[in-house]
Amino acid sequence: MIYGRELVRRHRGSIARKNFLPIRLILFSGLAADHDVFAPQSLAFEQLIVPVWPEPEPGDTLDSYSKRLADDLRSTETTVIGGASFGGIVALHVAKYLDPLAVILIGSVRGPSELPRYARVARYLKPCVSRLPVGLLQKLTSPLDSRVIARRVPHLSGLARQFQHCSPAVFKWSLARILDWDSSPTLKCPVFQIHGDRDRVLPIQNVSPTQVVAGGGHVISLTHPAEVIAFIRFVEEEVSE
Repeated sequence: MIYGRELVRRHRGSIARKNFLPIRLILFSGLAADHDVFAPQSLAFEQLIVPVWPEPEPGDTLDSYSKRLADDLRSTETTVIGGASFGGIVALHVAKYLDPLAVILIGSVRGPSELPRYARVARYLKPCVSRLPVGLLQKLTSPLDSRVIARRVPHLSGLARQFQHCSPAVFKWSLARILDWDSSPTLKCPVFQIHGDRDRVLPIQNVSPTQVVAGGGHVISLTHPAEVIAFIRFVEEEVSE
């Protein structure tokens, strides 16, 4: 297991450079969030693609939704895919159809058994998800997405920022898919996992990450961008050898 500062030290010379390997990088944002969650990474990786979350179709399962994403993203280019939080879960299922070199989980989980206890208990509340007043909740949480909160509680501010920009329909669908997620696909490629040791949404004691980010919360792509960039470099080098 590698800790964040050590990985940054090893790859410090490459963090500021553009993507130096001919690898297409696809990263899915968190629960209905947008590309802003990977703003620091977009400056470091020229070939980074952050797909927009399409509106789910009636009856969409996690697998059918991921297959449609994979069809839209299919290419002859060598690819590494990954995602943050729920985006990591989607990346695992998309990987089944794209056959990438590797999957990178950023503050995410490998399977349902790594979800926290509260998520497993909440499965019984899935019928209530469609009634969530997401628009109202977005307005009520808007004060959390401020410079003051960002300085004092960056983890909370990062979560609020994601929530502020999400589509209510996609948010509800994604939340329901987390609650009924029952299996992770078997992949041919390796899975690499980076996780903050202060993640309160997906606690680190439930996972066995490749790298631990000291002091990292749930949105480490924003709060600890250097560590995440260095980790992606590390993965690219590992799978390119």
